[in-house]
Amino acid sequence: MDLEQEFQRRIAAIHGLDNPNPGPRKVKEIPDIRHLEFQAMVDVFLGADFDPTKVKQIEDLQINLDKQQAWLYTQYEAERLAPEEYVDRVNAAIAETFEKCEHILGRENFLKLFQAPQSECAAFIDKEAFLKAQQARLRHR
Repeated sequence: MDLEQEFQRRIAAIHGLDNPNPGPRKVKEIPDIRHLEFQAMVDVFLGADFDPTKVKQIEDLQINLDKQQAWLYTQYEAERLAPEEYVDRVNAAIAETFEKCEHILGRENFLKLFQAPQSECAAFIDKEAFLKAQQARLRHR
């Protein structure tokens, strides 16, 4: 089984897709899915014995990025950020986060974990497409 297949198998298990009749879970048993997915990614692509301090630093950066994106979106929705400024700030936060990740991991391990160089793997917002969608949304109000 190649690494990508192993990762898909682990993600399916996290989400209970490997068990067609999982039964109900108690609230306190519901896991932190993002943490489990991230840990599966690290285990598969870097190895279960990879430096736990670096793993924690990368996970903290990812959590912080999620929080930044959520806050920026609330500012955008409240019209405190113009669409162009929103896209620029989200893309800057993504770029900064992945630069920090590469600095912590080193280029080789960054490529192993994210399967691409930082310039290609970050989920940047396509500014032109976003602005066109925003204009279309405003026309249909």
